[in-house]
Amino acid sequence: MGQILNLSEQANDDDVQYLTTMLLYYLVERCGGQVQFSADDAHKINASLATKMIQMQIGKDVMLKIINRVPELQ
Repeated sequence: MGQILNLSEQANDDDVQYLTTMLLYYLVERCGGQVQFSADDAHKINASLATKMIQMQIGKDVMLKIINRVPELQ
């Protein structure tokens, strides 16, 4: 969960973890019940996380964005 920057004053880390799990189920369901990727894809994504992270804003809706990490978090 360290890759997610929570910008919500209303949600704690447990809420963010729960919403992230629900988002995963939601996205898989929207993709026809299956998402497939290779180990190479996972390694590439993991490598890019050194310079990027996910920003989560929680309100009436949940919004996720991929952003560049600020230098102190790299």
